[in-house]
Amino acid sequence: MPVPPSPLVIANAIARNVVPLAGVLFFGWSAANILLLYLLDTLLMMAVMFAGLARHLVPPAASEGVAARVNAEAGYVAAALFLAAFMAVPLGMPLFILFAMNDVTWASVFGDPMFRSGLVLQAIAAFWSGVGLYRALRTHTPEELRLKRQFALVFLRWIAVLMVWYLGIGFLFGRFAPVVFIAVYAAATVMIEVAPDRFLRWMPGGTDDADASAAPPPPQGNHTNARWRRKHRPHR
Repeated sequence: MPVPPSPLVIANAIARNVVPLAGVLFFGWSAANILLLYLLDTLLMMAVMFAGLARHLVPPAASEGVAARVNAEAGYVAAALFLAAFMAVPLGMPLFILFAMNDVTWASVFGDPMFRSGLVLQAIAAFWSGVGLYRALRTHTPEELRLKRQFALVFLRWIAVLMVWYLGIGFLFGRFAPVVFIAVYAAATVMIEVAPDRFLRWMPGGTDDADASAAPPPPQGNHTNARWRRKHRPHR
């Protein structure tokens, strides 16, 4: 049975994820840029898992030379980035529409030094995550590392934002709609950090990747306790 997170862990997760929201509301940060960084973070995390899985399924031959091995590693990364770019179209289309609705230009996006800094930090984090995954896959299988579950958490977090978009909930707040999308992403991230299984059960298609919940504690009393044991005993 998983150990419930401590109040300190929950407070830390909330504090870290509320920073972008506070920045938009009180410090004039660009909501569009933050949403784009969230999308890029999602795509980069997917690319890392794609590259690691490709390398695990088709590892470079140990007998090959250094140049061939480097070429193979570059191929894994290129294939992973291609898949991530392909998924960027359906996942990012609402964001691109939002850009058009708010007259956001790519020049203004890349002209923001905070966006460029965030992009560099994401690239560095993705690189080290990829290195860590490559090392882990040397001694563990994707099933042992639960890559499918990790992918589901990353993918469904962005799906939560898209659900709010397609249901039209965010647009009820008018010009604050981008802020609502940021809040949804932040809330989903907090849920993933403190209660990932509950998040998966709440999301469509996520139940299969959630850990089985523990049976409820037995009620008090000898008669009811015996009846509870008969109900929850393992099936043979």
